[in-house]
Amino acid sequence: MKPAFTDLIGNARLRDRLRDDICADRLGHAYILEGAAGSGKHSFALRIAAALACEHLSEDGYPLPCLECPACRKIMSGNSPDVITVGRSDKATMGVDVIREMHADVFVAPNELENKVYIIEDAQTMTVQAQNAFLLILEEPPAYVRFLLLSDGSAPLLETVRSRAQTFRLEPVPQDVLADRLTCTEPAARILRNANPSEFDELLMASGGSVGQAKALLDPKQRRAVLDEREAALTFAMLAASHRGSSPVLAFLGGFGQKREEAIARFSVMLSCVRDLVLLKQDENAPLCFFHDREDACALAYRFTSPELLRLTAGISEAMESLRRNANLRLTLTHFALRTGLLS
Repeated sequence: MKPAFTDLIGNARLRDRLRDDICADRLGHAYILEGAAGSGKHSFALRIAAALACEHLSEDGYPLPCLECPACRKIMSGNSPDVITVGRSDKATMGVDVIREMHADVFVAPNELENKVYIIEDAQTMTVQAQNAFLLILEEPPAYVRFLLLSDGSAPLLETVRSRAQTFRLEPVPQDVLADRLTCTEPAARILRNANPSEFDELLMASGGSVGQAKALLDPKQRRAVLDEREAALTFAMLAASHRGSSPVLAFLGGFGQKREEAIARFSVMLSCVRDLVLLKQDENAPLCFFHDREDACALAYRFTSPELLRLTAGISEAMESLRRNANLRLTLTHFALRTGLLS
């Protein structure tokens, strides 16, 4: 069996599926690659484009793509005129003008390759008008065109768009696989793993199984900011478990700062922490997304009753929703503390 996408890790079934479809010349004209930021969507898209153009596609003894032939090298370096990245520039949404420009180019035959591949980044940000314009191309594209829509989440896309493109969800890379890849390829990861194994484990959990996010967190400044948020979430859980009184609670609430967006981000990490505790109350072997030490997490979970944890989950979710609706931050924090029993 021809090895495929050998420089990528994780998502083995997706890699095998794409290999089989490309080798059998049955790749569809449109795919949605869905996954969190840093999950490898763009890397997958480039390699799909390279696999379609690889000069060793039908030859045994070469992986798919080979990444060594002129066509592969040109695509991977971003210099192929037939692999076009479509984006939204600095705007919050992708407007119809971007799609109309692509529409004009779609019917121009490829310059060098048999296929013309459009990589549409942040596809979920297309306006409704832009999506309707895209449908005009998507319904009857030229045979040589392939669309790869990259999306953090495909729900904002119209059903008419989603029904015309197969969706593949990129799964998080398992912790042990991610750890091995980082220490093999990143000197900073090897140093951190040897010098501070606990912080390295925290980095892996904070990355959410994303190679890109894990690499970003090797930067000490970025890692420190993320670890501080995780520490705040754990502090909240410990406060909720111990009922230490108003002074520690007020100090914790004061650490939220003044910005609504930062408060929402902190609440999001807190929610991950509490959800782990909820799961552990049901099953000590449940998969975790916040705690890297299962024994410590179980000990903390059993300091709560299930109703208490569900009340914390509801309180955090309610506070996040209030802030998204532009509620006053200080009032929201006060209500949150009362709602969850931090302040009685």
